[in-house]
Amino acid sequence: MTLAEAHERFLSDRRARGLRESTLHGYAALFRTWSGQAARTGRSDLGDWDSAAMRDWREGWDCAPATHRLRLSRIKAFFAVDEGWIAASPAQRLRAPKAAAAPIQPLSVTEMRMLLVAAESISARDRAFVLLMRYSGLAIQDAATLARERLEGTLLTLRRGKSGELVQVDLPAPVVTALASLPVDGPHFFWTGKSAPATAAKLWRHRLRSVAAAAKVANFHSHRLRDTFAVELLLAGVLMEDVSVLLGHSSIQTTERYYAPWNRTRRDRLVRVVREAHGKDSLLDMLRPN
Repeated sequence: MTLAEAHERFLSDRRARGLRESTLHGYAALFRTWSGQAARTGRSDLGDWDSAAMRDWREGWDCAPATHRLRLSRIKAFFAVDEGWIAASPAQRLRAPKAAAAPIQPLSVTEMRMLLVAAESISARDRAFVLLMRYSGLAIQDAATLARERLEGTLLTLRRGKSGELVQVDLPAPVVTALASLPVDGPHFFWTGKSAPATAAKLWRHRLRSVAAAAKVANFHSHRLRDTFAVELLLAGVLMEDVSVLLGHSSIQTTERYYAPWNRTRRDRLVRVVREAHGKDSLLDMLRPN
């Protein structure tokens, strides 16, 4: 079987299983890169791809560690298909690079005020979008394509486009008021529904960058609004497990990876248990003045 045939059969199977379009596009992009390497090295047959060939290809990758890990996970998923295409996965022993999670940069109250003032000077829609992302914790694509029917009173309910996890968030009254004030020109708050969801997200990333530039907020990216939502909850003593659910993470390990340093509940508990242990230490009793 040729590599191209195997790629197409894999994509057909994933389409039949109903994978998200964005996931299919990711696999297709990887397969284009893979096919280019196959053309350069003369490895057009699937059987040509042994462990050495996979390592040679990987050594030429010029990408961030996160992208590197994602590529490897997709390659391993490709070879995990039980179709008898190949005796053993040549990618099985490939290991992803180690990389620390990027530091979280929540927005300060001052920065949020600056963003809202700048957004209001542009349009009520921009201001409402900033408020929605800050107080819902939604990822930008979910916010950009939010349907009006998902908001009942102050309760926002939807399934995340990326993970499929159910998200329910009670929005503050000023956010609901800002959304309700927008003109009703379709079933969505910020999207016509005529473009792909990824296109809507791209548009709103650009608009948010314009707002941040007008507000003179440095190092801004849209995910900082989601980070601010999560960090403020943790600093208020909300449990990490609850924050994970509110963010729509499929695993609490994901939440822990990014937000553990902000977990005030855990930090306070650790301080308490250490103090309690010190209180039972006989040596410290001897060292204390009478």
